[in-house]
Amino acid sequence: MNPSEDASKVMRAMMNVLGGRRAGNVIERVEDHLMVVEASGVQPLFALRDQARYRRVMAALRRLLMENRAGNRTHVYINRQAAYVGRISFIEDEDESPLGPIILRLESEDLDSLIDWLVPEKESLRR
Repeated sequence: MNPSEDASKVMRAMMNVLGGRRAGNVIERVEDHLMVVEASGVQPLFALRDQARYRRVMAALRRLLMENRAGNRTHVYINRQAAYVGRISFIEDEDESPLGPIILRLESEDLDSLIDWLVPEKESLRR
């Protein structure tokens, strides 16, 4: 988070990615100029899954999750300004977002199943 940014606006963007009130129990904290939101379970990912389906970007999301995978973790970058207005827009590189991206990190002991639930391979192949 940049020093000149309004923390409530950054939090709104982050919560929009997680579906707002539908996200369930989340923990918010600030660590070294970073705003961190932690959530567990799949409930916070429903908004991401729904928007990827609606906007027909499941293939892109699946590709990014697979490319950024390291062990039982993966991540995607999300444009912060788009998230603020309730849209999820994936970016390839951190530098593509002028204010810096929202980094959505996923961790699971069964990451393959989580990715398959979030973006089923069959659906990501549809155009």
